[in-house]
Amino acid sequence: MKQLIFFILFIISWASASAQILKVDKDFLATDSSNYFTGVIDATFAINNRSSTAEKQNVYIGANNNVDVVYIAEQSATVLISGLNYFKIGDGPLIYNGTAHLREIFRRAATLTPEVYGQVQFDESRNMELRWLLGGGYRWNILQKQNSLYMGLGLFREYERWNGTEEKIEKELWKLNTYFSADVKLTPTTNVNAIIYFQSGNDSAIDVFRNRVSGQLEFKNALTDQFKIKMTSNFLLDDKPIIPLNKFIYEVYFGVEYAFN
Repeated sequence: MKQLIFFILFIISWASASAQILKVDKDFLATDSSNYFTGVIDATFAINNRSSTAEKQNVYIGANNNVDVVYIAEQSATVLISGLNYFKIGDGPLIYNGTAHLREIFRRAATLTPEVYGQVQFDESRNMELRWLLGGGYRWNILQKQNSLYMGLGLFREYERWNGTEEKIEKELWKLNTYFSADVKLTPTTNVNAIIYFQSGNDSAIDVFRNRVSGQLEFKNALTDQFKIKMTSNFLLDDKPIIPLNKFIYEVYFGVEYAFN
């Protein structure tokens, strides 16, 4: 199953040449134009020897690829956010994780817009074989056009399968989903793009709420109309992981982005 998901995500990412933040400029929600595609492709690469010792050289190699594609219809917008992340330390195995998120936004130019979405994800580094979710809700478009500000509230059903220390663990929960996002033009060539999610659901098996906070922050500087250099940082705080794991993780990337329409 994990290999199938990887193949699907790989095809999604390269056939279109990946916390979820839409990297396309958000003015598509209020535009008068319709029936066209827009999107971005970005890529980053990292290499370092921070884990090396006097006795052994361990080289860290990491690569990240994301593809965001949006189809603008007359009254709606269809959004695909997909990403793949690979890394390898020394002689260790190649580890990868990936996400594909599909979202339909109805009445895209309205202040209050319904939306439905689905997502599939895996993460080898955290022993998560599979996560899928289906849900929907409402998005409040507080600001649109040059700067955008919006928030959302909804509900989704989530299924997860993890590799535990002794056996596989499966979990299926209803969760509340809230998010807040902004895309702000700081200068004619510099944008900051950010989103934060809070997701929570009651696990009746242990009678507690499992809470997850995740987010992403991007700074982008335009070199041309199509190319931008960028810094992206992600974080995840999971207060009650399904299996024993570090509750807080973060990552930072530097790379380049190409926009098309």
